[in-house]
Amino acid sequence: MHFLPRLLIVSLGLVPLAEAAPKKKKSGPKLSEGAAADKLHPLWRMENVYPDQDVQLKVSGLAFGGDDIYVTVFTPDRLNKAPFKKGEVYKVTGVIGNSDRSKIKAHRLMGDLYEPTGIAVHKGKIYIGEKDKISRLEDKNGDGVYSADEKVVLMDGLSHVNFHTYTVGFEKLAKDGKTYLVGNLTTSIRPGGARDFNVTVNPKTHRGSTFMFGPVTGEEKPSEVDISYYAGGYRTPNGIAVGPNDEIIVTDNQGVFNPSNEFIRLTPGGFYGHFLLKKDNTNIAAFQPEDVDDVKGGSKYQSPPTVHLPQGEVSRSPSQPVVLKDLKGPMSVYNGQWLVGDVTLGRLNRIFLEEVDGTWQGAAFLHSGGHDPEGKTGLTAGPNRLKHGPDGNIYLGHIGEGGLWQFLPAPGEDPKPPYGLQRLSHLAPQEIPADFNEMVAVRDRVGGLEIELFKPITQAQLDAAQIEAKQWTYVPTNGYGGRNMGTEKLTLVKKTLSEDGKRIMLTLPGIRDNSAPFVSKGGYTSENVGWVVHLTVDQLDLYKNAAWYTMVKHQGGGAKAPIKKQLDPKTEPIAYAKSQHKAVCAACHSTDGSRLVGPSFKGLFGKKQQVIRDGETSTITVNDAYLRRAIANPMLEHPVGFPPAMPNPNLSKEEQKAVIKWIKTLK
Repeated sequence: MHFLPRLLIVSLGLVPLAEAAPKKKKSGPKLSEGAAADKLHPLWRMENVYPDQDVQLKVSGLAFGGDDIYVTVFTPDRLNKAPFKKGEVYKVTGVIGNSDRSKIKAHRLMGDLYEPTGIAVHKGKIYIGEKDKISRLEDKNGDGVYSADEKVVLMDGLSHVNFHTYTVGFEKLAKDGKTYLVGNLTTSIRPGGARDFNVTVNPKTHRGSTFMFGPVTGEEKPSEVDISYYAGGYRTPNGIAVGPNDEIIVTDNQGVFNPSNEFIRLTPGGFYGHFLLKKDNTNIAAFQPEDVDDVKGGSKYQSPPTVHLPQGEVSRSPSQPVVLKDLKGPMSVYNGQWLVGDVTLGRLNRIFLEEVDGTWQGAAFLHSGGHDPEGKTGLTAGPNRLKHGPDGNIYLGHIGEGGLWQFLPAPGEDPKPPYGLQRLSHLAPQEIPADFNEMVAVRDRVGGLEIELFKPITQAQLDAAQIEAKQWTYVPTNGYGGRNMGTEKLTLVKKTLSEDGKRIMLTLPGIRDNSAPFVSKGGYTSENVGWVVHLTVDQLDLYKNAAWYTMVKHQGGGAKAPIKKQLDPKTEPIAYAKSQHKAVCAACHSTDGSRLVGPSFKGLFGKKQQVIRDGETSTITVNDAYLRRAIANPMLEHPVGFPPAMPNPNLSKEEQKAVIKWIKTLK
């Protein structure tokens, strides 16, 4: 997305992938993994609590102060033009215990902020994270609003001017009896997604990193606070949360060095693989190895991610996580799991975590989605910020803008609103549908995996169920994105039902983990990436039929058999090109003629097209030479009517030839 997480190819340099059409079967209950099946989860209810006023709250930061919601609001400067300093802060009142939108009011507190994406309320004081600074607001005259002289800058110089740099947060963390603000610093990129130099303004700054700022007291002076770093190595970390045990969670977006979106339970001092470019006047990520070639990088130097969120299938622009807690009765099985927003897919995903031999890993599940203008059966816009309210419910603040920074409409569908505020609450035990069932968790087990269900099934139901599994890994490179690598089908040898009927043990030989052999490509490998095991369960009445488990450490050890040969663009050009399109190109280029951020591949070859190069417009014929230029150097020229936003996938000449050969077939 490219919102902070994929907010946008241009905006954050992310690129969403188009959803595959749902697969159909002749018989048996099945819900597609695709967008067509997205709807509100049956165990939860949604309400639209957006103020009934003529105001657009594009929520970039959200915090509670008592019963009031405080939000930062801004429209991103996506093209690296003059600094955009029209950000605002609002207080929203009348939300808690109320569903009447006419009683919910938005009060403007301050304007002229520089792209604020972090906010916290501590001891009655408001803390703001702008692109370049962290400040505390002081209502010195007590009038309830804030003027420029009522902003105390606590730390400045966090960023030079770049459309992709944000100060994301804040979460509060207690340490040694003091309170710190925890947040993320995103990185500089060029329009199109390539890395850019992170020019140093304040030498204490390390972009692409999780920071701790403070201690904060509500009265601190700039000389009394400092910034330190917890982990680093991200590209677009738009999501941050602190869990019940003070664990810190970060979500990052697909891009350079990121073949998939990632949900990361941080290890202190961890480096998660996104290398920042070094020169004398730049800074690099916290804990980035100084002795490694920053241009090339390499996953062997990184800490493994916790859960992969495969691009387009599960996520496209992951945003803020929120932990599920204090659930009672049958719902208590979800306590400790996480919901994660996704802006461009307009979706919530659920994450289950477990610790295996000291390594955290887990599974991703589809949770809620779909668009509903009324905000009852789906989302009104793209969920960017998720927070627990004092009433125990979860509040969702939405954001949107043009290009890829929005809840993307389907072909022919009207654009979604760029703003919104909704409340998510769970059903009472007596309201739970009697026929509801789903996969609650997938766990690693010696010899396979175990599925936990919400309610028991019978042996006859399990016998009728069709369970399939496949696995793949990724190879992070300094090109944009990446496709599934080493894909293998796993053979289900046995499925065994527990006595209580709630757990299915799957005997699945051949599961791999983060151990050799690794997949190699162009001098890069899959070391420290882990494998995604994709499970589908059909012919069993479940809310969703799919789970994606990230295997970093397999009990009993990962399979050691040689990995089959990868798709060869020279001998299998069409299959390779389709795989590349699904993983990276489908975000912007359709194959059915529909318009996305870039031209459709259908009918593209041989077409007359106007392009802009060095500010001059000319008409060209889309031929082999043009397509080679467009793939190898996408920012050299761009089609008229489309943004200059294509990232460089860094394909070899043979890979380029394969993609071109395939495009020629799309008449």
